[in-house]
This record gives sequence, C-alpha cells and structure tokens, in this order.
Amino acid sequence: MRLLDRKLADALHRIRHGSSSESVEQARQDEKQLLSELDRLMTRMRAIEGQLLQIQKGATRH
Repeated sequence: MRLLDRKLADALHRIRHGSSSESVEQARQDEKQLLSELDRLMTRMRAIEGQLLQIQKGATRH
C-alpha cells in the first residue's frame, strides 16, 4: 500500500508539474491505473477484516 501511495504521489506531481502535454497525459493514465489498484487492495483488506471479525465472533461464542 505504501508503494502504491508513493507511486500515486509521483503521478500527481507529474500531473501538476509536467513539462509536456504527453507526459501529463501519461501521468493521468498512471494515476487512473494506480487508483484502481489501490481500490482493489482496499477492498481485499476490508474483506479480510470482515472475515477476521466473523472468526472473532465465532470464537467468543464457544
């Protein structure tokens, strides 16, 4: 997740300070792809947290 955050920050920096329209467009595409990866990762993390909560609830019932 930290690596994705750093890559995203770099893409945002390139969008704001790009020297050419081509480099800015590439940075925008990179940002879109990185946000998609980050969303996928966060979804997995939430699913795992949900599973852990279910396991904890089951363990406290016995």
